[in-house]
Amino acid sequence: MRRILCAAVFLAASVGFLAFPAGADSNTSPGTALSFDYSDNVNPASASNGSFNIIVDVVPAHTAGVVRLIAVAPAAANDPNLVCSFQTITYSQVECAFNFTASGVWIIHAEYATSTKALVSAGAVASLRVGS
Repeated sequence: MRRILCAAVFLAASVGFLAFPAGADSNTSPGTALSFDYSDNVNPASASNGSFNIIVDVVPAHTAGVVRLIAVAPAAANDPNLVCSFQTITYSQVECAFNFTASGVWIIHAEYATSTKALVSAGAVASLRVGS
């Protein structure tokens, strides 16, 4: 029994569909999952002030719908939230470029809906450290 369990965990980790980047939390509807895609999933995500692209993967592949991204500024910055309006999922991904104006930890929310008129049915949250 232990061998089967170990093999299942190893297989899931190898495939990567079940692993979310460090600092990500997911609140998903049945059958749909969102995950932040960084070039280096080993280290926490970080960026410098200025433009930075964030990619959200949608699983399972070929899921139809839209994703909106919201970047919540650090409380001390007193800056407004940055919003990327709903974008159609293309090749199981959505990409948004944010222009971060303040240093600190930004909270990134990804929200999935089946259409722009439907209620949000899945989401994910990640922290992004922005330096000057």
